[in-house]
Formats: sequence, structure tokens, C-alpha cells
Amino acid sequence: MTNLAFLVAPIFLIILLGKILRNILIKDDEVWHHINSLAYWVLFPCLLFNKTSVIDFENFAFGSLSITMMTGFLAAVFVSYILGKLWGLSAPSLTSVIQGAGRHNAFIALAIITQLFGDQGAMMGAVIIAVLVTFTNIVINSILSIMLSPKGSGMMAIINDLKRNPFIIAILIGFLFNILGWGNAPILHVFTLNVGETTLTIALLCVGAGLQIKGIGDHLMACLIACFGKMIIFPVVVYMLTQYYQLPHMMTLCAMIFAISPTGAASYPLAKQMGGDAPLMATLISLETLLSILTIPLVIILLNGSGVI
Repeated sequence: MTNLAFLVAPIFLIILLGKILRNILIKDDEVWHHINSLAYWVLFPCLLFNKTSVIDFENFAFGSLSITMMTGFLAAVFVSYILGKLWGLSAPSLTSVIQGAGRHNAFIALAIITQLFGDQGAMMGAVIIAVLVTFTNIVINSILSIMLSPKGSGMMAIINDLKRNPFIIAILIGFLFNILGWGNAPILHVFTLNVGETTLTIALLCVGAGLQIKGIGDHLMACLIACFGKMIIFPVVVYMLTQYYQLPHMMTLCAMIFAISPTGAASYPLAKQMGGDAPLMATLISLETLLSILTIPLVIILLNGSGVI
């Protein structure tokens, strides 16, 4: 039963290696910033384009899967907002809690399902990313604009952010190539495949390098609320909907891994830029990443034991 859970161990060892490299070999934060930018702007978009350009959508329950992921996300955001308001969190802290409850780390989730299911898992992960990245950015940016009202915010700011998001651009181009039947273009397909294959290792090293647990004691309730939304509400709602729609076993597990994956590193610069609680956001990113070392294998074991995989 635990064999599949052990398969994800190398993913977290890469994250640990990133932390070790940051502390011993590459201590300059600026170097890690540039490496992360390379993964974000070049490597990961190549991977997403490569996978979405060749997906056979006839074999995916695209509508049901999309509704499942979006509903789980909205439930986590709603519950965390209500609990945060009841506890009296400030607007900046509450927006960071909402990000912590709703956003996902696509690097970790995609690395794990690729490790479990190979190319088929990577393609399914690309579909989930296509849905969640777009929907999450629209909802989260709208919430932060409304709650924090920074200078220059509004619908145009949200649209501009979406237009320059490299993940969304890569996915849209991939879909276009898919529709036109150009997904296996000889040189382009091999080029993006080779570049994309380097993505996850580099991105996971950056995740590890960015880990820093501090300030939990000062924001204990905020951390508890965010983790409750991310680690409980999101995956529970997703699981219930996968059963309701009777999604295939592999699709159910992939959806659950994305649901319970820690919040993404992109949450921090967004919080800093728009006036959220950036120190709290940094704490949540690191805390949830560390918790996922236990929660993701646990989900795999539980679903394996119930016959899901």
C-alpha cells in the first residue's frame, strides 16, 4: 500500500537538497531569484505548452474535473475568509490567509503526479493547471484588489496580470496548437520537451531554498485557518465531487494531489505588491510545504487503501 507513497519521497528530497544548497553552497538570495525566474518564465511554460499541445481531450472528463477543482478552491477560500473575519484578522493578514488556503504549488503537484503516472499524469496535471491557474488568478487578484484597494488596482490591473502570466500564455498557445493539429511539430515539440524536462527539478530546488519557518507563534491562528482551508476543506470538497462525478481513479488521485498541495511561492510577491501581509505569506508557504511532506503521501496511502489506484 505504501509503495506509491514512497515514490514521492525523491520529490521532497530534492526540496531538502535545495535547502541544503541554500545554506551551504549557494547562499546568495539573488542567485536563487534568477534561477526561480528562469523556471517561471521559460522552463515551466515550455513544459505546459508541450503537454497541452498533444493532450487528447476526448479521454478527459474536462468539464467535471474543472468544476471539481474550482469548487474545491472556492470552498477553501470561503471558509478561510469566514473564519478569518470571525477571528478578527486584519485585511492584509486575511488576504494572505486566503491565498494560503486557496492557491497551489503547481511545481510540487505536477512533479508528484508525473512521478506516479509518467506522461499521462503530466498531461492530466497540465489540464488541472490550465483550469486552476486562470481561475485562481482571477479570483485571488479580485479579492486582494477589493480588500486592499492599492493604487492602480481594479479590473484592468487584473486583466493585465493575466495577460502577462507565462503559464496562461503557454497553455493558450498549447491549446491552439492542439486544435490545429500542430502539437507534434518535429523541432518545436522536441525542443519544448527537452527544455521542459529540466523544469521540475530546478523548480523544486528553488522551493527548498525558499523555506524559512519563522513567525508561526506570532500568527498561530492565521496559520491554523489557512492550513485548515488548504489541507482539509479543499481536498475534502474535491474528493466528494470526484465521487459524485464518478471520475476515473487516476484522475481522482491527481485532483486530490493538486488540492492538498501547499500554496505556491507566487503568493509572496503578490502579497508584497498589493499590500498584504508578506511575512505571514512567507511563513504559510514554508509551513504548508513542510506539512505536505506528510499530507500528500497520506492521501496517496488512503486512496490506495480504498481502491482508488
